[in-house]
Amino acid sequence: MRRRGQTLVVFSLSLLLLVLMVTMTLSIGVKAKEKMELQTLADAAAYSNAVATARAFNSISLMNRALMGTMVAMTGVESLISWSSYYRASIHGAANAYDVPFAAYAAIAAASCPNPSAAALCRCATQAMADITQTQNDLRNEDSQLRSDWDRLDERAGKEAALLQISSIASEQNDVYTQLTEKVIDAGLAKALVDEARKGSPNRFKDELSAVSPGVNKRELEGEWGCSGEGAACSRRNAGRKLHFVDAAMGSRGFGFVTGRGQGALIQAKLQRIFNPRDTLVSVTNSGSSYFPAEGRKTHSGPTIDATEVWGDDHGTVSLIFNRGQPPCPTSIPGTAGADAHVRSNHLDDRGDQHQWTGGSDSEASTWHTMGSCTQCPGIWPSHMDYNYRLVTREADNWGQPKNYAVIRRDLKERPIKRADPWNLLFRFRFSSGSSGVEFDNRGIELSPANGGTDISKATALSAGITYYKRAGDFWREPPNFLNPFWRATLVSAHVDDQGRNQDVKSSLDAAAPFAGDVYEALKRKGYEGW
Repeated sequence: MRRRGQTLVVFSLSLLLLVLMVTMTLSIGVKAKEKMELQTLADAAAYSNAVATARAFNSISLMNRALMGTMVAMTGVESLISWSSYYRASIHGAANAYDVPFAAYAAIAAASCPNPSAAALCRCATQAMADITQTQNDLRNEDSQLRSDWDRLDERAGKEAALLQISSIASEQNDVYTQLTEKVIDAGLAKALVDEARKGSPNRFKDELSAVSPGVNKRELEGEWGCSGEGAACSRRNAGRKLHFVDAAMGSRGFGFVTGRGQGALIQAKLQRIFNPRDTLVSVTNSGSSYFPAEGRKTHSGPTIDATEVWGDDHGTVSLIFNRGQPPCPTSIPGTAGADAHVRSNHLDDRGDQHQWTGGSDSEASTWHTMGSCTQCPGIWPSHMDYNYRLVTREADNWGQPKNYAVIRRDLKERPIKRADPWNLLFRFRFSSGSSGVEFDNRGIELSPANGGTDISKATALSAGITYYKRAGDFWREPPNFLNPFWRATLVSAHVDDQGRNQDVKSSLDAAAPFAGDVYEALKRKGYEGW
């Protein structure tokens, strides 16, 4: 007996296998494409996070430069206050310099006046003493006439210095950091990229894409008050941890008038106008500087610089020759005296502000020359953001340079079964009517019960970026800082530091899909180095 239909059975089975192969090929291809899209989105988010952080750090650094500029300008104002005070000191120095010839003529008068035979010496010595006394009185009267204009200008200059000191940029820096928090820590940039991807994707299931906020980014960025946290950016440094800012400001003063003064010739020219034309004003020397010393220390050297207060000081000598002597007395006798001036300004709670010069002082110094409130007591340095100084020695943590993770998730459960891609098949093989069959699930939602039934519906991609400090040229040894705007961004391995290698990748993947963290750990145990 001939049996027909055998070929049809074989053909049917072959066609079924062919359909399965095609659908599996399509499914795997689409999943590979979707994985590439997911990873590209994660890379874009991580790089965007790093760029946003670099731009924020550069903005903070530029504002710190502006802050130091105002502090340097303050030393310029203090220099002018001190130097103009030195003019008044020079007037009194000149009056004191006349004490030298006065003493010489007084000695002649003491020896000659009791002796009738030395009457000529007595007369010329007495006359010289009278001339010197009159000149000294004229000089001091000249100083007294300056007082009203001087007080008005002195008060205005002191207020100008105080305004420079209180021009803190802390609020503006905090605004920049708040925006950075929204963009990076709260995954604002990643979410924005996901939203754009939803708009531009032909995928019908727009809600399946989402951005996860890994806690790593917060830890890497937030240095907290006084650099007490683990992050790179501190909201404010403690008073004793600002010396590199002060050193940078000291090094930025630059102009010789602020750092070395040496403008005695100008003082001499001014003093010459009120000087007796018959006498000789030989020289007025001047040295001075303005700086940020420790409290009460009138010096600008070494470890005494800490910005507790700001000083301006000037010192030098006034040399002259009294030429109005009459024979038989000496006709010319030289004289020299010192001259000093300084201004000391401290914070509002310190009432020890000073403004003094040879022959006088400012009775309103504690009012006119005080600075603003003490924001980092003790000291006058305004509030600012800074790089976490505790991290610059931690090589295993990239010297504190912050990395960021971007985690993007695609939730396949957002695809309803009836609307899912047609090649993601779910059916059973049944070889007899009484058999329950073997389930075939190509949707990528859950593993079969025989394989644990794990929920694998959340496809996850992770990418890492880093914000690093690098000045152009051979400056790799320069530590990261918020003094210069040389922050840059790039993508890196997720294992860029010890924390990434040991804990951060798993914790970030766990936040997106617990099984993803387990898969990562399993791969790592097997020596997979693709991170």
